[in-house]
Formats: sequence, structure tokens, C-alpha cells
Amino acid sequence: MAEPDLQTITSVSSRVGFSHKHFIDLFRRQTGLSPKLFCRIRRFQKVLLEVQTRAEINWADVACSCGYFDQSHFVHDFNKFSGLNPSAYLARCLEGEPNFVRAT
Repeated sequence: MAEPDLQTITSVSSRVGFSHKHFIDLFRRQTGLSPKLFCRIRRFQKVLLEVQTRAEINWADVACSCGYFDQSHFVHDFNKFSGLNPSAYLARCLEGEPNFVRAT
């Protein structure tokens, strides 16, 4: 699952020769995460990298380039994984707290 945002769980499971359900069960046993959650985390990591490397932040552009199809899913994941909305996260970064994430 090197490029999780470009592949479906079904395509990966059939490529490795497992049923969809069996693949999910094996993945969860090995990682402690569902494949879907893993893909969401990887996509969010891509967002953080984009934020670090861009001179100017346009959240719609960042969301689109990282594979989000709408702003509500982007904001939901941002809140879920960082504990902040995108603007608050950026403010924290500008205050000298790069890669700030919420401890759970």
C-alpha cells in the first residue's frame, strides 16, 4: 500500500490474493488499524508535509492535492488527527510549534 490514496482496499486485496474481508482482518491484526484508517492517516501526513513545504497556504489547494474530494472531509480529518482546525494549526506552526498534534 505504498500509494494508499491511489488504490482501493479491494484492488490491493485481490492483487495479493485475499478476499476483501480477509485482507482487512489480516491488516488490522498486523497493524492495529483498519486499512481505511491507515489510508486516512497517510493522507493526513501528506497534508502536514504540504503545509511545511508551501510558502503560502491555500487550504482548498492542499486538500485537493492530498486527495480530499471535499472540504468537509478535509476539515473532519484535520480536527480528528490534530485536534485543531486547519487555521488554528497554521497559527500554532507560525508561533513555532511545527507538527503540533494532539496527544490521545
